[in-house]
Amino acid sequence: KILIDISKTQDEEVGDGTTSVAVLAGELLREAEKLMNLKIHPQHIIQGWRKAREAALQTLNSIAIDHSSEKEQFQLDLMNLARTTLSSKLLKQDKEHFAKLAVDAVLRLKESTN
Repeated sequence: KILIDISKTQDEEVGDGTTSVAVLAGELLREAEKLMNLKIHPQHIIQGWRKAREAALQTLNSIAIDHSSEKEQFQLDLMNLARTTLSSKLLKQDKEHFAKLAVDAVLRLKESTN
C-alpha cells in the first residue's frame, strides 16, 4: 500500500520515475527491516535517512555547476536534461524534436524575465 501511494505521488508530481521510486522505497524498507531485526528503533533509522539526505544534498550542491551565464553551455545543459527526461517517455523516438521544443520554450521564458 505504501509503495503504491509513493508511486502515485511521484506520478502526480513529476509524471515519471514511478518504477525507480518503488524500487528505491522497497530497498529502504528492506534495509530498515534488517536494522529493526537488530533492535534499532525506527526513529533512529529515520534520523539516519535524514542525515544521509542532508549529506547527499550537500554533495550535490558542492559539485553543481551554474552555466546560466554561458548561453551555449546553458542550452547544451538544458538539451541534456530534456533528452534524459524524455528517454523513458512514449516520445522516445521523437526525443530530439521534443527536447528542442522544451529548451526553446525555457530559453524564451528566461529571456522574457531579464
